[in-house]
Amino acid sequence: MLLSAPTPCRHPGCGAVLARPGYCDTHRKAVHRDYGRARRSFDTEVSFYQSTQWRAVRAAFLRQHPVCCACEQRGLVVPAVVADHVTPLKDGGARFDTANLQALCVSCHNRKTARETAARR
Repeated sequence: MLLSAPTPCRHPGCGAVLARPGYCDTHRKAVHRDYGRARRSFDTEVSFYQSTQWRAVRAAFLRQHPVCCACEQRGLVVPAVVADHVTPLKDGGARFDTANLQALCVSCHNRKTARETAARR
């Protein structure tokens, strides 16, 4: 069995020596915390999607529309788990207007989001 050479902590200026590449116990939590903070600030709509008002609108909409509308058009009955904005918020879509929502399954939502993202580039 081969043993790997000890490696230093990846944090700049830290002299801790580790058996496996990565961060020492002192810096590991800080790196994960900073990553989470950076990720949350990357998406400006995170606070909207975590709001009590959006969660209530989403839950009520999915109760009224329990089947994915895209799959239903293809003759499939798949449970909807995403209340998707037909006109995305980034393109000026109404946040709480149920006329701007559609019920989708995860795969249909991912497909739609990928098309929208590609069209923006």
